Amino acid sequence: MASEKPCCAEAAARMVKKLTLSNGFQVGISNLENILKEVADLKLADNEAIKGELFKRVKIYNYVGPAADNDYAEALLKEYKRQYGKIQVGR
Repeated sequence: MASEKPCCAEAAARMVKKLTLSNGFQVGISNLENILKEVADLKLADNEAIKGELFKRVKIYNYVGPAADNDYAEALLKEYKRQYGKIQVGR
């Protein structure tokens, strides 16, 4: 899949989507829609694999403080489920 690449700062800002963490705090995630689609295309087998791949890709474009790793990973999995409904029974 060819990911959309921003041409300038303005285009990059339009690619930021809000993600709500478990504590209700909202964060802006760059490239979230593309990341979710890329991971869905992988057709991964379980929740932990999906969560790990989402988090790995999000960290490429966004800073995530080490103390927030789990909150981000869980919120990403929840958003993935909301958009793609592909949560698998796994570990």
